[in-house]
Amino acid sequence: MRWRLLVIEAWLVQRLLASPTFHRAVRRVHKRVEEARRGEKLYDPSEMGGTQVDAPSGWSLQKFIQNFREELKDQFRGATKK
Repeated sequence: MRWRLLVIEAWLVQRLLASPTFHRAVRRVHKRVEEARRGEKLYDPSEMGGTQVDAPSGWSLQKFIQNFREELKDQFRGATKK
């Protein structure tokens, strides 16, 4: 009976450690503890906003299609932009 509890406990611990939510919570707690110990605010690049590599604000499908057509026309003409 005891070994069943140990197996269940190991499974639960493994699921917890694989959870991104758990890691975010631990990171936040660690940051607050370190700030309290040092007495200063720690630098966190994720709070700065970063770059918008995946979805830039000026991106649209129409602009993409227009630029794609222009590139194809330039390639057929033999003129390349570098």
